[in-house]
Amino acid sequence: MVTLLIGLAPVVCGLLVLSFQVDRKQQETIEVTSREAIYSIDRTIQSLHETTSHALWLAGRPCEEVLPELRHEVVKQPNVRSLALEQQGNIFCSTLYGATDITFGQGDFINGRLRVDPGSPATPGSAILLYRLQSAPHGAIAVANLKILQDELLGFQNAVVLTLQFGERYVWATGHGDWMQLPNQEENTLKLDSERFGYTVHAGYAAGESWSVIRQAMHRTLPSLLLVGIMTSAAGYWGLFRRSRSRSTE
Repeated sequence: MVTLLIGLAPVVCGLLVLSFQVDRKQQETIEVTSREAIYSIDRTIQSLHETTSHALWLAGRPCEEVLPELRHEVVKQPNVRSLALEQQGNIFCSTLYGATDITFGQGDFINGRLRVDPGSPATPGSAILLYRLQSAPHGAIAVANLKILQDELLGFQNAVVLTLQFGERYVWATGHGDWMQLPNQEENTLKLDSERFGYTVHAGYAAGESWSVIRQAMHRTLPSLLLVGIMTSAAGYWGLFRRSRSRSTE
């Protein structure tokens, strides 16, 4: 029994160290992936910011005069689906409708700028991302397909599940919705906020992912650990045997 316990000790210790290393590696991967996601999403939203910044300079002129320039801005930036100019809460010029007079709902904008909508009259059944830039009494609004964010999330090829939170709305690589529809990301969760734009990145592994990784690592290392255990057990047995013989000789 003593020999068996001596042989099991390095095997058990090795498995414990292996589990600790897997957990630590996953935490590091989640942190790196989350920061890379913020960098990638910030860069995408920055393109909307630059477009609205250019458009805002046109807001004080008549729509008929600035509409060609607005449409040119949309053509220049592939991430932008449409542009609109507002004055005191009313949209008076849009690249989709031309000169118009539409009341623009304030809604729930993050930092007064970002909002995710499940759809609009111009984009029925297609979720959109709104970016709003204001300089009272005028404002410029860029509309982008939500797919530009989902494509960025799909670019991460590891097992980390990423979700973006914009107020009460969430976006992940294959969908969007409220908190009740969130994908499985129960293990080693992490939350980071974008300092520049105010949205939140939630990261985690699906339930069971950690055990799956540990099991795969065990398959690779268990034969070596068992060999060490056998050798340790044999050494322990030999030591006990020699001690027993020396006592019997005395």
